[in-house]
Amino acid sequence: MDRQVVSLNAAARLTLVRGPHSMELAPAAGGRITRFSTTLDDGTVHDWVVPIAVENWPADAWPKGGCYPLVPFSNRVRDARFTAPDGTRVELSTFPGAAHALHGFGQYEAWTVESQSVDEVVLRYTHEAGRDGWPWAFEATQTFALTDDGARLTMRIRNLSEREMPVGFGFHPYFNADAADLDARVDWRHEAEIAVEPSPDAPARHHEREAQGYTRYLGGWDRQARLRFANGAWLTLSASDELSHVVAHCPAGGAYLCIEPVSHVSDGFNLQSKGFAGTGVSIIAPGSETQAWLELGTGVRRDARDGGAF
Repeated sequence: MDRQVVSLNAAARLTLVRGPHSMELAPAAGGRITRFSTTLDDGTVHDWVVPIAVENWPADAWPKGGCYPLVPFSNRVRDARFTAPDGTRVELSTFPGAAHALHGFGQYEAWTVESQSVDEVVLRYTHEAGRDGWPWAFEATQTFALTDDGARLTMRIRNLSEREMPVGFGFHPYFNADAADLDARVDWRHEAEIAVEPSPDAPARHHEREAQGYTRYLGGWDRQARLRFANGAWLTLSASDELSHVVAHCPAGGAYLCIEPVSHVSDGFNLQSKGFAGTGVSIIAPGSETQAWLELGTGVRRDARDGGAF
């Protein structure tokens, strides 16, 4: 079942400001962050994620920058099929030429602005049951809040259907960072970016840009990561317990570094139905909800007077 390829319009953007920190958002283009930066006392602007300057793109060929929401699942669903908690088979739509369902629905849709202040925005997306093959109705909200130290992102998902719904979610940022360090317990072996099983190998702790590129699916991380940038800046990621997995991804050529805190492993729905433990997939009852948060600490506070003291 092919999903229609629509054009997303990111021309209308919201801007949040708190002290030296600034964030731009494109609600109508997947509810994504298009820029997150800090201005130092000397006027230098440091971009933490790769900025998105373009204003339009087809939904299946998004610019590799900013940060977008992963909901109601992260990464891939093998062959766009999986077994629901009640035993029925689910067949998801995919974009033409795509074998697997990818990154949920959130980043391909328009989100509405629920509320807005100078340093906080709440966006909402409502999914109708059956759309794109997803049998459940749900509502997702994202809260973007700048803090004295950086930013806090929160995502909440509520099951609006009358059936139990499997769910996964997370955040997909494209960092300007050169390297990242984090501790995890499980390295999931994958084939063509579809997770297959836990690997006996110890997970890598250090991840950096490289020409060859890689994707690493890691479980049981301590929900802390530290990213290093070329100018000496550091960014600290802190995630809530629900985001028990993380993806480290560098494309061939090393144009950016993705450190993606997520709730479950790639193809988690199918792996869970096969009996694998530790996939991270949650099941939420009708009318219930789940949520998670991610904090980005820049080390540059709003009262800094020394240019940020990276």
